Amino acid sequence: MEKLWYKKPAMIWQQALPIGNGFTGVMVYGGKRKEKLCFNDGTLWSGYPKDQTNPQSLRFLNKVRELIFAGKNTDAMTLTEEKLCGAYSEAFMPLGDLNLKFNNKFIKNYKRELDLSNAIHTVSFDGTTREILASFPDKVVAYRITGKKHFSMKLSANSKLKSNIVVDEALNLTGNAPDYAAPNYLRTEKYPVRYNEGKGMSFCLRTEVESDGKIKYGKRTVKVNRAKAVTLYMTTATGFAGFDKMPETSRKESLNQCKEKLSKLNKEYEVIKAKHTADYRLIYSKHKLSLAENIDLNTNDLVKLAKKGEVKTALVELFYNYGKYMTIAGSRKGGQALNLQGIWNKSVRPPWSSNYTTNINAEMNYWGTTTSNLADCIEPYINLVYEIMLAGKKTAKVNYDCGGFTCNHNVDIWRKTAPVQGAPAYMYAPLCGAWLSNEIFEHYQNGGLESYKDKIFETVKETAAFLNDYLIEHDGYFVTCPSASPEADFIVDGKRSNLDYASAFEMGVTKQALKNYLAIYPDGDLAENVKIKLARLYPYKEGTTGILEWHKDFPIEDKGHRHFSPLYGFYPGRVIKFYSNSKETQWVNKLFRYRTENSGQYIGWSAAWAICLAGRLHDGEKAMQVINGMLSHSIFYNLFGIHPPLLFQIDGNLGFIAGINEMLVYTENGIIELLPALPKDWPTGEVKGMIVHGAEISFKWANGKVINITCGKKIKIMNTPVMNGCKVGENIELI
Repeated sequence: MEKLWYKKPAMIWQQALPIGNGFTGVMVYGGKRKEKLCFNDGTLWSGYPKDQTNPQSLRFLNKVRELIFAGKNTDAMTLTEEKLCGAYSEAFMPLGDLNLKFNNKFIKNYKRELDLSNAIHTVSFDGTTREILASFPDKVVAYRITGKKHFSMKLSANSKLKSNIVVDEALNLTGNAPDYAAPNYLRTEKYPVRYNEGKGMSFCLRTEVESDGKIKYGKRTVKVNRAKAVTLYMTTATGFAGFDKMPETSRKESLNQCKEKLSKLNKEYEVIKAKHTADYRLIYSKHKLSLAENIDLNTNDLVKLAKKGEVKTALVELFYNYGKYMTIAGSRKGGQALNLQGIWNKSVRPPWSSNYTTNINAEMNYWGTTTSNLADCIEPYINLVYEIMLAGKKTAKVNYDCGGFTCNHNVDIWRKTAPVQGAPAYMYAPLCGAWLSNEIFEHYQNGGLESYKDKIFETVKETAAFLNDYLIEHDGYFVTCPSASPEADFIVDGKRSNLDYASAFEMGVTKQALKNYLAIYPDGDLAENVKIKLARLYPYKEGTTGILEWHKDFPIEDKGHRHFSPLYGFYPGRVIKFYSNSKETQWVNKLFRYRTENSGQYIGWSAAWAICLAGRLHDGEKAMQVINGMLSHSIFYNLFGIHPPLLFQIDGNLGFIAGINEMLVYTENGIIELLPALPKDWPTGEVKGMIVHGAEISFKWANGKVINITCGKKIKIMNTPVMNGCKVGENIELI
């Protein structure tokens, strides 16, 4: 399925449908007599560049280590929370709303749909058609309204930020972002949103109108009378000048940017539409997944069935395609990387500031990108990590007296890399930079990113330089200390703690990062040091519930913890391999099952991670169980992923892509395995254009067995169920 469609307009933001061009995001309500378009610009954030490093952190780091090695974990936790902390990140801002009011009286045969194959949103009823798209080639949002009968409409705009309306030959919404916006979870902040410094970046939304009717420009509104066709051309601009530069605060400057963009636009809607469609389809159609279930149900009914426990295979396919669509709509060359909500946010204090949460969420947003042949969308992510590397060098030196770079768990557009405040379980996370580095190197190895080689290799090198200095020797091993396992607690001496040394998570990240470095730079002084430390890293061990999360078998407070961080080395890392490391894989499987069987929450991103793990564990039925739970509990009716209680996060949508990919293709030591975790619910299907370590593979299956395989380069395929008479391409060797 490639269409979301509904018989009613959206009543709330979580029912509206997203469009975007990688720069501007819009939520479309599809109203009958009133249309609401909610705009975001990927660069509109609160704040400005600030030095958030903490010299005090370094003064107390060795004391924290001494306490941990002495078994005084809770004392170390208290000292870390007090002395090794920092300030909060800034927040991604909503720009504003464009409101359209129509004079329609009688409306029948209403339908709204989002076509994922061409990225066009359409509302239709009684001879009226409203079509809206966000064009990457023209950097414009275009909205075409046509009707058999004359109609009139009124345009107005508003923003939750400090703003004003300027009407010239267009409707302009201009304003400024706050100097600071506190995270939504800070309940005691006296002034959570502040404009007192006057340093917040400016922004503008400009809407130009063309019509065969009469256009009237008022002081704050634009009216169109007796029209049969109206076209709106909308664009956004902000004062963002770079992650390390003060933003422009002049509203006039942002308005002039919008004017310039639209003055260069060829205002022929069909031409814009054709360019948009060709550009979008060029990316979207490179890869295809079909699970062979055709069903004529609107999306509302599909989700209703899922919530009753009947998850249709068609919904699985639609949700997968929706994730691809959101990646293309939200992440394009020249734009910003997808944050917690992509480029769609309605709140001045959004959930977790809608920042880049780098202890899983930011990475998950891109897990499935290159495998799904969406390499065209990954540049913003690589640039994000590269800029974090540049900014994180100072944090590495000031906070930890290390070379290279570091990054903790909350990043914003200003590339904050120092810790925030709060519990060390999440606050103290200096290996998040290494995690990000590992991710972009994994994408590089998957192929198609040669033009980003220099940035990726430099980031891998600076990662190794940090770890070489940060690792500390203890009892004959090199370990990280203090060491957290994201957001997890354990019990020691009857007390809760969350800091230890050599957590399985951090050892996995470290081992992967050092291996990555040696794969690029096998020789030299740093390489020799890396080889020594890699050989003596604290090893994985088995605990009572599976792979050991901490250096010893502490009781775990949350049996069904939503993070699968101890399993990092297995997925998304590759230091534990399914076939080559069977003992450790058994430990992974044991802890994975322990957590999923004790989990009482349905969190979109956690479910997506579980699908990825089940896929790599070759357990299709377990993966299907998680998919059914996710689609029945963790999606809104517009298919946005849910984080409890009822918050939107895009990571579940995008991590789902990676999970399905893992179920269908596995690779180890350069050899590919097809259908490693195929559930019985998907007996027939097809994949076109999947990228696996530089190979573009297409295959079909029926009755659970592959019937056709093609590939453009020589590959080896193992352990794959193949039907007699399977058509195998000339480049493929079955082993």
